[in-house]
Amino acid sequence: MSIADSEAKLKTDPLSGHDDVSLGDAVRRARRDQRLSLQTVADGVGISTGLLSQIERGISSPSIRNLRAICDVIGIPFLSLFDTDGEADQEQGLIVRAASRRTVDFGDRGMVKSFLTAHDDGTLQVMEIIMAPGGGSGEDAYAHEGEECGVILCGEAELFVEDKAYHLSEGDSFHFESKRPHRFRNIGDETCRIMWVTTPPVW
Repeated sequence: MSIADSEAKLKTDPLSGHDDVSLGDAVRRARRDQRLSLQTVADGVGISTGLLSQIERGISSPSIRNLRAICDVIGIPFLSLFDTDGEADQEQGLIVRAASRRTVDFGDRGMVKSFLTAHDDGTLQVMEIIMAPGGGSGEDAYAHEGEECGVILCGEAELFVEDKAYHLSEGDSFHFESKRPHRFRNIGDETCRIMWVTTPPVW
């Protein structure tokens, strides 16, 4: 598929076209590669073995906080869960083609993250976040070290930072310290796209 065809498909159906291996499969493979039991990982994350099993089978989507915790317990980088096609070694770590982005689909959360940075070794992480109506990061706020900023490319979003909610529309931007608990969601009737930048990268 050409870049133009891929872009056209995303414009038609922004939550389609991501053919990477499911997040649950990636979690299961990583856990088994480290020879860890469901119980061990679930206990380390602080969730039930039933929930972890549902995540691995694609029945339930993890919160961002739980996904990071799963990676920490397994002992793998966050981005190692995401599919890459390795075409031309991402053109020497310089170019990321539209059809070759690392993406993760959060399933029933109605959200897809698409990574735009060409490698994981820098101090900057850039993503395009695509949310279906009602989709978002989940009900639990999360926090980490660093800073983040972004701009609403299209649609409407509600950004929660600590105990305040902000209604954002196309063209609006934001910037805050990542240690402040935050979450977000699409409150419009159409797909919402956000260009999101985090430094340092969050694994």
